[in-house]
Amino acid sequence: MRTIIVSLLVLCMSYGAMAQGYAVEGKVTDVHGLPLAFVPVYVKGTTNGTIANEVGVYKLRLQPGTYTVVFRVIGYEQQTEQVVIVDQNVKLNMKLEPESYTLESYLPQDTEVDSTYIIMQKVIAKRKFYLNQVKEYSCQVYLKADQKLLNAPQTFLKEDVAKVLNLDPNRRGIISLFESVSQFNVRKPGKVKEVMLGLKAAGGENPFGFNRATDLQVNLYENLLSWGGMSMRSYVSPIADNALRFYHYRLLQRFTDDDKTIDVIEVKPRHENEHVFHGVIYVIENDWRLYSADLHLYKRAHIDFVDTLNIREQYIPVRDSIWMPLSLNFSFTGKILGFKYVGYFLGVVNNYNIEPDFKPGYFNGEVFEVGKNINKKDSVFWNNYRAVPLLDDEKRYYHLFEAAEKKNNANHARDSVKSNNNKFRLIPYVLKNYKYHDPFKKITISVPSPTKVVFYNTVEGASVDIKPQFFKEYDRNKTLTVEPEARYGSSNKIFTFNTYVNYRYNPLKQGAVYGSFGSDFLDLNNSGTLSLFLNSLSTLFTGNNYLKLYKAEFASAGTQGEICNGILLNGQIEYAQRETVINTTLFAIGKDSTQLTSNDPRNPHPNPLDPNSNVPLFPNHVALSIRGSATITFNQQYTINPDGKFIEPTKYPRLRVNYRKGIPRFGSVVDYDFLSADFFQDQLKCGIYGYASYFISAGKFFNSKNLYYPDYKQFRGGQSFFFDSSLGSFHFLDYYTYSTDKRYFEAHYEHNFAGFFLGKLPYIRSLNIEEIIGGSFLTQELLPGYKEYYVGLKRSIVRLDYGFSYGRNLPVLQGFRFTYNF
Repeated sequence: MRTIIVSLLVLCMSYGAMAQGYAVEGKVTDVHGLPLAFVPVYVKGTTNGTIANEVGVYKLRLQPGTYTVVFRVIGYEQQTEQVVIVDQNVKLNMKLEPESYTLESYLPQDTEVDSTYIIMQKVIAKRKFYLNQVKEYSCQVYLKADQKLLNAPQTFLKEDVAKVLNLDPNRRGIISLFESVSQFNVRKPGKVKEVMLGLKAAGGENPFGFNRATDLQVNLYENLLSWGGMSMRSYVSPIADNALRFYHYRLLQRFTDDDKTIDVIEVKPRHENEHVFHGVIYVIENDWRLYSADLHLYKRAHIDFVDTLNIREQYIPVRDSIWMPLSLNFSFTGKILGFKYVGYFLGVVNNYNIEPDFKPGYFNGEVFEVGKNINKKDSVFWNNYRAVPLLDDEKRYYHLFEAAEKKNNANHARDSVKSNNNKFRLIPYVLKNYKYHDPFKKITISVPSPTKVVFYNTVEGASVDIKPQFFKEYDRNKTLTVEPEARYGSSNKIFTFNTYVNYRYNPLKQGAVYGSFGSDFLDLNNSGTLSLFLNSLSTLFTGNNYLKLYKAEFASAGTQGEICNGILLNGQIEYAQRETVINTTLFAIGKDSTQLTSNDPRNPHPNPLDPNSNVPLFPNHVALSIRGSATITFNQQYTINPDGKFIEPTKYPRLRVNYRKGIPRFGSVVDYDFLSADFFQDQLKCGIYGYASYFISAGKFFNSKNLYYPDYKQFRGGQSFFFDSSLGSFHFLDYYTYSTDKRYFEAHYEHNFAGFFLGKLPYIRSLNIEEIIGGSFLTQELLPGYKEYYVGLKRSIVRLDYGFSYGRNLPVLQGFRFTYNF
């Protein structure tokens, strides 16, 4: 609440101050009168600035007074002009002269290289000082993103669809437009808090997900730069500690800005196809700090979704000895499946305060706060806070989008809108599911695809499993999810029905209550094996019925919620009647039915002549159990918006402690105590070498007086050609053999090099294939240790691995494993 009040006060005070000012506005062109795009314009001696739009038009709001306005852009000589504001706007057009890249007037050719590297050594030596020079600061950030479609194939983009998207007859036009204003606060190391004050968006989602100032940070004083939306690897800064290993440098020019000498230095990679930049950097001599930068990334640098990316950053003095970024411009071009597109992101920073005096506890893990109705700001707000003037086509796009929204929200249009959005489309339904969405009642009904409805296994035969989902959203973003499930097997003639209910009552604390009741066939491996669909394919076409089942009638209830930031508690109680089941059919296509195994994983091939061979895996029984877990996320960071609390990806590991107990009461016969701990981290960044993931788990049954196979500790095995690539899964482990009621230890490690090696190979580098290596280990008290190693290739949603497994007294297994993820 305190944050909200402070933000509102800051907003109201600055709103009023800006509303009383006047504008210095005009157009920036070259000497031929052609407009110059994205030229930074700022007031000397202040942190107030802006940037010109695509056609060179700028607008800078100032209070009455006398100012020196500076026009500075890479490739052109800096120009200044004094303006006096009394009681009206001031028109100021500016022509910029191109810089002349020559050294002949002052630098002998044979000293050029040595001189450049001496300069760069001094710049690199000062990198760490400037990285940590300002310990904390606050500022205001205006962000704008514009994405345009230049061309699209008629096959994919029909004329009626193009019309709905407001594209011209040639299928060109804006497809996404986004603006925001935020208060941005930083305390080093690693503390960030952004409060969004205004938001205006139209069209599709922002490319790369750059929806906030935090996502668009470019600090060349860092050794490595990374943007998750473009590549999983990091890019080496031209002034990194080890930059001389990656770059060639050449001094192009020197010029003077006031009393400072600026060196213009060309940056070129020593080796193409690495995660490095091309371009120029501007360096202030003697200070050895950055003045500006104009850098480029190309497709061969392993960027995703775009072919070229240009990054321009301009610094200005906040104080004599402190310079901070004024503007940042990401411009990109791309082509995929015949679609050609261009776009840009602009960031303009104003009102730096390098002595903000943050209150104790201000940085509490919340990195991004979005309040209600920030997308409802009126034209007065945007006239005062919009740092970059809109183009005519951008104004038109906003107008068309807002008109369409009003039409959609009108009562008379509700039925037609729902009918259009909820049309049944066969291919999307087969691949995923069908969704009916009513945005006015905030209801969504999802019907599963045929691949999840129809299945086959040896226990139930050809079967159907219908599991629709009902989702309802209430005020304050509380939600209700109901999932009824009806299942029937044609071979065993058994009908089961159950319902799962989840009510999220406190989105900010991840608070929810949930429960389920009914009957179902459940996997004997409680960690999961194959989906019903993949098991059907495996059983019918390869004769491998990996999935083993038991029947349960149950009722359960649970709750979860955070007791403080980073500690999530979860607790559940369950009462279940469990029954063993057997195969009722051994049908397989083109396979000998004798290859199919029994439903008992411990006795896959029973001897019909041996009466002891047909003993059930466990007797029918009642089980009452409780379970709880505490998940600790170290230094957890999160976003708060009207939809709730969302946990940010973390560079720190997580710890989860689990406890489960069987209670011999109320007819229950189970009696055990199980405790385990999981230590894991997903996508740990490793700079230019990609990222790593690991999962370590250990546990023990401290009491095992009476428990049955469904109570054992199970592991995520991998006997099928299709495997689960999630963290903590095995590639070749038998799904059930290592299940245990004793102590255990398992460890998994995987490293994705994100193209570090293959990116150096001709012809192959253009495929953007990622290399993967990994391994797993498992030991438990009764069986020998199990090990496996693998290598893999990944491209987008498809991944293929090859590996092998072994252990003492265990046969060596090897083969391929495949996974995909839509």
